[in-house]
Amino acid sequence: MAEVDSSMPSKEFDALLEGIPRRHANLLVQFRTNHVPLQSYLHRFGRAPDATCPTCLQEPETVAHYLFACPTYSLHRAIHFRTLCFSGRTLRTLLNSRDALRPLFAYINTTGRLRTVFGTLPDPCPDDDDTV
Repeated sequence: MAEVDSSMPSKEFDALLEGIPRRHANLLVQFRTNHVPLQSYLHRFGRAPDATCPTCLQEPETVAHYLFACPTYSLHRAIHFRTLCFSGRTLRTLLNSRDALRPLFAYINTTGRLRTVFGTLPDPCPDDDDTV
């Protein structure tokens, strides 16, 4: 978790969560703490037969794999994270920046990977015109 935010919980993170829907906040916390229901997490608790990514079958499905490496979602990453440029390629930026909220949740929606658990997530910042 230190690679995401060494000071969590922090006032900065509280400010990031302020004004976004509870479902989004819950999911963001799960991503930051590696407690999101991806295969590697589910396998740790005996809820999945192995940790392998179910879409690419190439490596364990971790938070970093899902967000940055899975070839299945490369087009979705290119579309949704392009506005973040290079900075959007780190967990620290993607999970700590208000500017990243809209692209992050659009990516999660588009991949459909977590839809069975979280449903379709609406725009987390509908009134925030500065967010891309």
